[in-house]
Amino acid sequence: MVDRSSLESRKAVFLEAQKRLKLGLSICIFPEGGVPKSSVFLDHFKHGAFKLAIDHQIPIVPLSFLDNKKRFSYTFFSGIPGRVRAVIHPFIETNGLASSDFELLNKKARHIILTSLKQQM
Repeated sequence: MVDRSSLESRKAVFLEAQKRLKLGLSICIFPEGGVPKSSVFLDHFKHGAFKLAIDHQIPIVPLSFLDNKKRFSYTFFSGIPGRVRAVIHPFIETNGLASSDFELLNKKARHIILTSLKQQM
């Protein structure tokens, strides 16, 4: 877990993720970086996950969780039990991308997820 208000925490989590990737392990990052207000459909993504993927030349696997807003409502005690559907989208390859391409990769992944969520409305 990362404490976004702490620079030290953000650095430590980033370094730990790098260490695990170097060991050949997979990691799961939720780049939205927190729980958006109920009025936000899908918040903008932080850049760290995309920088790591490019630096290590590993693919991004976008996932859409279609029922999170309903099941895990922002308003306390208003969520409901039930299944959470997930869509695993095709991998986004990073082979050949440069460090400066992280923003393009970020936007591409967010677009895929946002489109999937909007189709379920």
